[in-house]
Amino acid sequence: MATIGFKELARRHQIKFRKEVLKVGEGAYETHLTEADALKGLIFYNGFNIFEVAKGRLNPHLEQNKACFANMLRSEHIPFNFFVPLINDLGYAKDVLNKFLCGVIDTINVIKIEYAPDPELALKDKTSFDVYIEYKHFTGTYGILGIEVKYTEKEYKLIEGSKEDREIHAEDSIYNLFTNTSGLYKKEFVKILKTDEYRQVWRNHLLGMSMINKNHADSRFDHFTSIILYPEGNDHFRNLIPAYRSFLNQGYESSFIGITYEKFLMTAQELIAEPEYLRWLQYLEDRYIV
Repeated sequence: MATIGFKELARRHQIKFRKEVLKVGEGAYETHLTEADALKGLIFYNGFNIFEVAKGRLNPHLEQNKACFANMLRSEHIPFNFFVPLINDLGYAKDVLNKFLCGVIDTINVIKIEYAPDPELALKDKTSFDVYIEYKHFTGTYGILGIEVKYTEKEYKLIEGSKEDREIHAEDSIYNLFTNTSGLYKKEFVKILKTDEYRQVWRNHLLGMSMINKNHADSRFDHFTSIILYPEGNDHFRNLIPAYRSFLNQGYESSFIGITYEKFLMTAQELIAEPEYLRWLQYLEDRYIV
């Protein structure tokens, strides 16, 4: 008998959650909310003003944002559900993240969701972070975390002839120039970075690394870590993360890590006793852990 893949298990889980927990009907697909329910914010946890924060960042009426407010099977809404509560308690956020970062964070200064840095201070394009965190390092210097949140997603196909296609393959593009001069990668793996499997991870890693003062003289940041937050069952990212780390030169391995939903939630539960936060963490477990 064929093994059921993670995406199908997650699909069934989200349909069940919609029917039995939210108790609402389906929209365009079984894993979509109706437009009316999407505009009520039912895709978000009902607490910590998460829906209000999401509306402050993205207009739910715009076509390109509809997935965030309606599609329960994709990850667009998940950064809000995971990280808005941490904005309300930066000390708690520090304690959770330090468990995965060997205790380097002294204080967290800011957490932003769906954040695109000033192009002139980075890669000169609109590449953005799902979650962007600025922190003070225990040495007194400053650092950035760039977090990409995934759920059922895997790689995405590059459209031939698109602007992205041209930029990725042009030898004089900022991506290739920076890749060749940054010292991040072992030369024999540079070509593979542009493939569908690794391209998005590569670009997001470059985005953060381009923002530290080693690579941008006006920057106040000395450290950057690119983080993939994903469910354990997503075998694409489970396999990609160690492979991608093997492409990095010695000394840069710690600039890219993976954290599973399961480990994140277990750590967060161990570090908090407040009922409001425990209810939120239980929701995340019930909602996303298949």
